[in-house]
Amino acid sequence: MSHRVDHRCPERFVRALREGHAGLGRAAQRILGCPDAAHDAVQEALITLWLHPPDHEHERAWLLRTVVHRSLHERRTQRRRRHWEGAAVEALLDECPLCTPQRELEQREIGALLDRALGALAEPYRTPFVLREIEGWDYTRIASALEIPIGTVRSRLNRARAALRAHVEAALDEAPESAAAAGA
Repeated sequence: MSHRVDHRCPERFVRALREGHAGLGRAAQRILGCPDAAHDAVQEALITLWLHPPDHEHERAWLLRTVVHRSLHERRTQRRRRHWEGAAVEALLDECPLCTPQRELEQREIGALLDRALGALAEPYRTPFVLREIEGWDYTRIASALEIPIGTVRSRLNRARAALRAHVEAALDEAPESAAAAGA
């Protein structure tokens, strides 16, 4: 007697489903190691059974074989995906060796330190420094904009750099002490 699933007979499909569903899920989970992926593999095999029933009487064996093939295919797909995703991450890191989370954090901390140091500068030194180092203006343009001699621009820039250097060095000297206090 044939147990072949027929599109015109959903009761036979449901019976085939009930007879073999538990074993199908266990087989798929053994291969994939993930209940959700195993469930998907079983569902795909059942859809295939509904749409393209086998031409022989051994539907349960055919269904089990189909689940195993779908599970193996999914496992190969997952391996390929992990391989290519890993290669993409490595390529991204190779493109920018300075773009690591640690490096980004260091850059933000240095930026904040420099902002604090710049804010601590007296106004006569801060403006020429910002115009020269941040805006990229030349000495002549700064002197003209601030209505001061070029020699004064140079002098103020020199003093601004010295003050910034001293502020940053003092902050860096304090950093190991505060880190040691935090760890104690």
